[in-house]
Amino acid sequence: MAEDIALESIADFVVRAQKEGAPQDAIEASTNVLLDSLACIYAGMDSPGPRAAAAIPQLARSPRDEGTVVGSTQKVTLETAAFWNSSMIRYADCNDSMTAGHPSDMLGPLIAVAGARELSGRTLLISLAVAYEVFHLLMLRHRTYHKHKGALVDNLSVDQGFFVATGVAAALAHMLDYSHQQTKTAVSLAACHGLPLRAQRAGELSHYKGVATAVSARAAVFSCQLAEAGLTAPPHPFEGRHGYIEIMEGKAGPMNLEPFGTWAIKGTILKFFPSTASTQIGIWCAKELREKIDVSQIKDVLLHASHFSWHESGSEPAKWNPKTHETADHSLPYTFTMGLLDGNVNLDSYSDATLASDRWRPLISKIRVQADDKIESEWPDIFSIRALATLKDGTTHEVYARDPKGHPNNPMNREDICAKFHNFAGPILGTKTDDMFHYGGYDWRQRQLQDVFRELRGIVTA
Repeated sequence: MAEDIALESIADFVVRAQKEGAPQDAIEASTNVLLDSLACIYAGMDSPGPRAAAAIPQLARSPRDEGTVVGSTQKVTLETAAFWNSSMIRYADCNDSMTAGHPSDMLGPLIAVAGARELSGRTLLISLAVAYEVFHLLMLRHRTYHKHKGALVDNLSVDQGFFVATGVAAALAHMLDYSHQQTKTAVSLAACHGLPLRAQRAGELSHYKGVATAVSARAAVFSCQLAEAGLTAPPHPFEGRHGYIEIMEGKAGPMNLEPFGTWAIKGTILKFFPSTASTQIGIWCAKELREKIDVSQIKDVLLHASHFSWHESGSEPAKWNPKTHETADHSLPYTFTMGLLDGNVNLDSYSDATLASDRWRPLISKIRVQADDKIESEWPDIFSIRALATLKDGTTHEVYARDPKGHPNNPMNREDICAKFHNFAGPILGTKTDDMFHYGGYDWRQRQLQDVFRELRGIVTA
């Protein structure tokens, strides 16, 4: 059988990036993602995933095999460190979004390995950009559309963990200077480890929603270890018999990936609030509506959203009665309601006490969500929402909001990102945040990352 062109092109890109690096604007974008993801780590430090990781017995053969975990001095394997870091990044749902996924989930294993192997900040940043490129182009190919109730929607059968695993394997191959063949082996093993089901993001969401991609990140580290140990891999994981294309489309064939080298990390969407991407613009809309009306006088609010936002965050009964943090931060009606009531959404919005209270229930029952053809036609180039509020006296008020802060059309700058870091890390690190991250002054590009993360761990455990 002919070679798997998709697999070959990924390996070609990785090896080429080992020699040529990445452009400066991609490295700067990687720096922003790293700072933003560290903020998310501190937001998710005391969450179910890290607690589970800390409870699993570990045995690393040497310091070189002890993965770096931000915020912990516990000695764990590279695989568990990958899971631990990624689950912290992911849990608060405040990390970035791109091509219908969360690519910074891939940073966890890169931190684990870069710290253990005493690699430079620049190596980490370029490897992160490589991960994003592979993730983006595979996910882009995955987004085949079909008609559903008159609207175009994504093929949602396979979850993003598949793209996380392959992106991590490619990034680690870059980071550790794998040969072309080793890279193909690692990527193939990661791709074949399984296609995670999107059932993990439906209905009442469990703890697993916050760690699903961390499981895939962990699997990618193991795939790389197997490749280093000389294990061979299936030669046609994407385009061959029973490969990805056959599973998704019913017949084996070419994957037809777009050309590598666009450095997609430059277009990632950062998040201002700790909630899923499809709810960000809703919170901004609620804040604006709140300034125009007396919230206590609301009779009804109809939200016009993209089909994706409706499907993901406003189409299930559980989104009107969230009982868990995981469900609440994926609920458009809930986050919109909290935006109306408080003018903000933060981690306390999802606390057990807040979710158990009745403060928000009368208002959320007045929120309706429907897909809007015009808004859908502009998505994802434009993220927008239109709210039509009817008050008890019969008057109506309409607010249209587009492109939340963090979207490429309205990007967060370094100062915004560092403010986010202070917000989440401040309660843990105290005044140390000013010394280490004042307006992004920390030079990630030249430092040995083992030293950087040792400092972070030492501050937390002091």
